[in-house]
Amino acid sequence: MSPSLPLHIADLLTNTPKIKVVKEVRSLTGFPLETAVGFCNAVEAQQFLREHVPPEFGGGSLVSRIRLLHSDEDSLTAIRLVQAETGMTVAEARRFLSSLATPTD
Repeated sequence: MSPSLPLHIADLLTNTPKIKVVKEVRSLTGFPLETAVGFCNAVEAQQFLREHVPPEFGGGSLVSRIRLLHSDEDSLTAIRLVQAETGMTVAEARRFLSSLATPTD
């Protein structure tokens, strides 16, 4: 998900019927209906700053979003997310993800 998506959706919500905005969110993200509605509600409530948005809506810390992807067994997307936000290579991103999966206790 593009970091600018919440701003784009906020603009759409100002002059577009919500049902059309939800359809747009679904087409841009592939979110199921319930998630797209929740995302639009978060944007509408101006809670779209990443730290205020739940990981399933693209918010939260990088680690929380990665863990969500891992729980969905979507490691390729997790690797791409790490690369996009940190500039790491694929190998570095894989090592980073492995370190998150390894307990530190």
